Amino acid sequence: MTLLNKLLKKMYEDYAVVFPKVDSIKVQQSSLKLFKAGFPVIPTDYVVFLSMTNGLFWNGLTLFALTKQEREKGAFYHPGIMDTYAGYQKNTLMHKKLLLGYAPEELIVYAAEAKLYQILDRYTYEVILTLPRFFDVLYFYARELMEKEPLKVADKEDNLSSIK
Repeated sequence: MTLLNKLLKKMYEDYAVVFPKVDSIKVQQSSLKLFKAGFPVIPTDYVVFLSMTNGLFWNGLTLFALTKQEREKGAFYHPGIMDTYAGYQKNTLMHKKLLLGYAPEELIVYAAEAKLYQILDRYTYEVILTLPRFFDVLYFYARELMEKEPLKVADKEDNLSSIK
């Protein structure tokens, strides 16, 4: 089991809302649409996340699905990358960045030129933290949960079906 899989499983056990995985062809089509609109393509390690769960909501952390996900008979829509990117087209502070999610006071973006993830102040867009991998972003938000029982690198399985 991969570290990402273990982390998602632990979050699910702590009441995270997860969604059915997304088809890789849809991700490729969406990445092409983003690229044509002048945005970065969806980073590979986020594609791996989408192949395990198409978005996540946990403890105030929202990580976008590919497209919005309906919850509870339309009472709630979980945001999607493809539904939110257009709102940032004219924002020069988001140039060459792809919004992947948010926390109460922060935005989570992929900065394509640097090939890094950034956590930005939600109001000023100043960089709070830069991280090399998507896993590091997820771990940053779930570190207290993870420190209760640290993750081990030994397993290699890639299947999120063990979450539920």
